[in-house]
Amino acid sequence: MAGRFPKCQKIAKKIGNRKIYKVLEEIFSREKKAYECDEREYNERIEEVEARVSFKRGIIVELEKYGFDPVVDEPVAVLKAAVEDDLGEIARLTQMSHLATLRAAEKSRVMKKMRIVA
Repeated sequence: MAGRFPKCQKIAKKIGNRKIYKVLEEIFSREKKAYECDEREYNERIEEVEARVSFKRGIIVELEKYGFDPVVDEPVAVLKAAVEDDLGEIARLTQMSHLATLRAAEKSRVMKKMRIVA
């Protein structure tokens, strides 16, 4: 690796190996770990939002048991809208988690191919 590749040289220095396939394997390994971390964070966030949805639904049920009162109708409508927003967020986070999983799997495949070639 000549001086034209300073970032690769920096990684090579850190891992103690200047072979290009080792440097590339390290790069893909770091990316895979980052995507796996992202997936965990998305799943944790999904759990938090699901807990918030179940809590809001419980409040809605309690308020609906109270009866149809103009004082209660507006807050119930606001809570129902918030639940719908949260369900949309759960769908988005689920999709992001799935994409992170796919990207991590892609990095694993590239690393396996590199090991076979090397």
